[in-house]
Amino acid sequence: MARARLSLDGLSLGDAFCEQFFRPVDWQRDFVGRRPPPGPWRYTDDTEMALGILEVLSRHGTIDQDDLAATFVRRFLRDQHRGYGGGAYILLHAIADGKPWREAAAALFDGGGSLGNGGAMRAAPIGAWFADDLARALQEADRSAF
Repeated sequence: MARARLSLDGLSLGDAFCEQFFRPVDWQRDFVGRRPPPGPWRYTDDTEMALGILEVLSRHGTIDQDDLAATFVRRFLRDQHRGYGGGAYILLHAIADGKPWREAAAALFDGGGSLGNGGAMRAAPIGAWFADDLARALQEADRSAF
């Protein structure tokens, strides 16, 4: 858990920093001048879902896909304005409305699943949690990217 929390610290800081590129800034002062943009820095759906990963790992010691889907939906419904992409928005609402997550995920993008970077953004805490077993880390990251 300690390694996973450290990875989440880095992920969330990078996530909140990069979110600054999507709001008005003084580029000369803030980026060229190497000064951080003024706060508050709000993290996005990537960090929110990584927090969900840690919740599930702390409960099960593995990625329980059913619990992960329910956790993602619960966290999404609590704050839907964290920058969720269109596919995630549709998927999480469908699950919240009672559609089984496997059906909802398979229906995205003509059956092609996610086209975003969410699985990659959630991989850091999984890699940290299973750092002593890289084959297991890969297996668990794959399970998280449904």
